Amino acid sequence: MTRPLLYGEYPYYRALPERWDANLGALATAGIDVVTCYLPWRFHEIDGDGYDFSGATDAQRDVLRLLRLIAAHGMRAVLKPGPFVHGEVQLGGLPDRVSPTVDPALPAVLDADGKPVTSQALALPSTFGPAYAAQVRRWLSAVDEQVLTPHLAPAGPVVAVQLGNEGVYSDANRAVTAHDFAAPAIAAFISALARTDPALAEAARTSPRNWPMAVRAAWARHGGTVLRAQYEELAAALKPATREIATVNLPLPDLTVAGSAAGWLLRTADLDDIGFHEGYTSWVGNASRSADAFAAHWFGVRARRSSNVEDNWGFTWTDESFARPGTVLFHALLALGLGSSTCSVYTSTATTHWGPEIDLDPAGLRSEGLDPADYGPPYCPGAPLHENGRTGANLHALHALRDLLRAPEVPHGARFSADLALLVPDVLARAAAWTEADGPADAVLRAAIDASIALMTDHQYRVDVLTERSAAHERVGDVWLVPLGAQDPDDALLALLRRHRDGGGSVILLAERARPGWSEIGDVLVPITVAAETLPRLLPAPRYAHPASDPGVAFVHEDPAGHPVGLFAFNPTENAVLVRRKLGDRVVTADLPAFGAAYLHAPSFDVAVATSDVDLPSFPPAGLSLELS
Repeated sequence: MTRPLLYGEYPYYRALPERWDANLGALATAGIDVVTCYLPWRFHEIDGDGYDFSGATDAQRDVLRLLRLIAAHGMRAVLKPGPFVHGEVQLGGLPDRVSPTVDPALPAVLDADGKPVTSQALALPSTFGPAYAAQVRRWLSAVDEQVLTPHLAPAGPVVAVQLGNEGVYSDANRAVTAHDFAAPAIAAFISALARTDPALAEAARTSPRNWPMAVRAAWARHGGTVLRAQYEELAAALKPATREIATVNLPLPDLTVAGSAAGWLLRTADLDDIGFHEGYTSWVGNASRSADAFAAHWFGVRARRSSNVEDNWGFTWTDESFARPGTVLFHALLALGLGSSTCSVYTSTATTHWGPEIDLDPAGLRSEGLDPADYGPPYCPGAPLHENGRTGANLHALHALRDLLRAPEVPHGARFSADLALLVPDVLARAAAWTEADGPADAVLRAAIDASIALMTDHQYRVDVLTERSAAHERVGDVWLVPLGAQDPDDALLALLRRHRDGGGSVILLAERARPGWSEIGDVLVPITVAAETLPRLLPAPRYAHPASDPGVAFVHEDPAGHPVGLFAFNPTENAVLVRRKLGDRVVTADLPAFGAAYLHAPSFDVAVATSDVDLPSFPPAGLSLELS
C-alpha cells in the first residue's frame, strides 16, 4: 500500500470484552487500517508464575480473540508488549514485584544525584540488573510464543511488534542527567571507557556530579550505545521471524527542557542501522498553539526521518483543545507534511472499564504532584469513538483524514523538499546534552532551531534537519547552517564540511563569537545572537516564495523529477493569515484561521482538506456578549 496508513490505539484492557467487536467494526468504518495496543505485563501475569492471553482467568485478557476480531474487520495489528509501556497503567505495566521498592535485591534506576527514578512512587528496576533482565526475557518470549508467532502476517493480522516505549522508560528525550546511573550501569560505562581511554575511565570513578567535561561528553555519547544495546536485548527474546517486524517508538525532543534536544540526538544516534523500523510519538505539547511544540515536531521528525505512531487525539487533562477536531487534524497534517508515512489516533476509543491491575495508585500519583481525578474514566475523553457506541467531535477530523488518504487523486509518495538544511554537529550535541557543561552549547543549539523556524515562518524558506550521519549519505540543500559552541570541530565534522564545500555547497557557521580559523570550516560566520535577522540577507532567495504572503510555514512535497505536487500550510498563531507560494506559474493560496492548517495538491492546488472544514466554533461565538446575573 503506497498511501499513508492510519493507526488507531485500542486499549482492550480498559473496555468490556462484549464491546470489542462493535468497537473494532466502528474503527474500520472510520478508516483505521492498523489497530495498535499495549500488552501490559502486569495485566496478563497470573500469580507471578504464568500468563493468560486466552481469557482463561478473565475474558478481558483474551488478546487472541481480539486479534481474530481485528482480522475479521479487515485490519492489521501492532502489538506493544513493552516491557514498560507507560499508557497510564500502574508502574507502566510492570508487575509491582519487579520494583526495587518491593524487592530491594533488584537495583533501581538512579539519576545523576543517586535518587531512584520512580513511577507512582515505586522505583523502576535498572535494566543492568541480571535478575530483572531475565524476567523481561521470560515475559517477551511468552508473548512471542503464545501471541505473536501464531498471528504473524500474512496469515494473521500482526504486522509489527514494538519494543520498549519511547526508549526503555519513556526516557529517550530526557537530559542525560536523568539516564540510569545505577552502580552496574556506571560500571558498564567505565568498562567501555577503559577499552579506549583508560585515563578517562579513571576520571569517571567519582560522583557523576563531579565528572570533568570530557567524561560528561563521553557519558552523553554512551547513552546512544546503551539504548541500542537495550533494544537488541529485547529483540533477542523474540524468534527470528518476529524480530524481522520489530519496531521502536521514539519520543520527540522536548525543547522546553535544557539539554533535551542534544541528549535526544545522542540517545537515538546509534539506532540508524539497527535494522528495526522506527516511528515517533508526539507528546511534546500542542503544535498548533505552542511555538516550542511546533519546533520540536519539525526538528525531531526531520532529524530522524521517522513516521508518526502515537499522536494525541483526545487527552484533554492539560489542554482541552485536543478535544477539538481542528487541533488533531493540524497534528495529522503536520505529520504528513514532515514526511510521515503513517498517522496515529491515540486513543481511537474512549474506554471506561478497567480493574485494579491497570488503575494508577492514587497515593502514588499524589506523591508525584498529580491529581488522580485526571486519570479516571473515560480514557481518554476527546477520542473520536466511545466504547458505548457514542461518537466524539474528533470523529469529524478522522473522517476528513480517512477521505484524504483514500482519495485516488491525492499524489502519495512525494518527498519533503528543502532550500537549505540545519546540520547539528555531534560535538555540539555532546557539549549541550549535559546542561551544566561549560560554554553556550545548549543556547547555541536552541538559537539555531529558533532561527530556522523564523526562516520558515517569516521568510518562506523550507529548512530540513541533518545529523552528521544523515548528511554523510543525503544531499539536502546547497546551503548548510552549522551551529558551533565553544568546542572545536573534530576530524569527522571537518571532513564532512570539506566534502560539502568541495561539491559546490556552502556552509554558514552559527557561533556565539568569532573563532580563529573559521574560514577553514565554513564560508560565512554569523553570530548566533543575530542569526534570525542576518540569515535572510545572506541566503539565496527561497525557491517558492511569493511577495504577498503573510507569515506562515509551508512544506512543499516534490515528485522524483523535482516538480511540486503538494503543499502543507500551517499557521500556529492566533491571527488569521493568507499563506501564498509561487509554484511554477501558479500562485497557490491557503486561507488559514488562527491555529489552522491545510493541504493542497496538484494539479489544481485547490484546498483538499483544512482544519477549518472540521473545527468547532469558538464559545462564546465572536461578537456575542454574555451577562451573568
